[in-house]
Amino acid sequence: MNAYNPLSSAQRLESAGLSRKQAEAIASEIGDGTSEFVTKDQLEAALDNQTIRMSVINAGMLILFCTILGTLIAALLR
Repeated sequence: MNAYNPLSSAQRLESAGLSRKQAEAIASEIGDGTSEFVTKDQLEAALDNQTIRMSVINAGMLILFCTILGTLIAALLR
């Protein structure tokens, strides 16, 4: 979702004194440059997804650590 409106931007540039062709070219370039931006909702969803992935990885590492530690302690107590 791109909140930038090149038509209204071109109209504002034209009313500020630029020719219609110049205003449309500038508005088009700005629109192309902002087309890769993400919305706040998209960013929050991606961060939530990444947080879940990191939590799963951390839990796996904790389980592995506890297993190794338990094995070492059991070997030492024999």
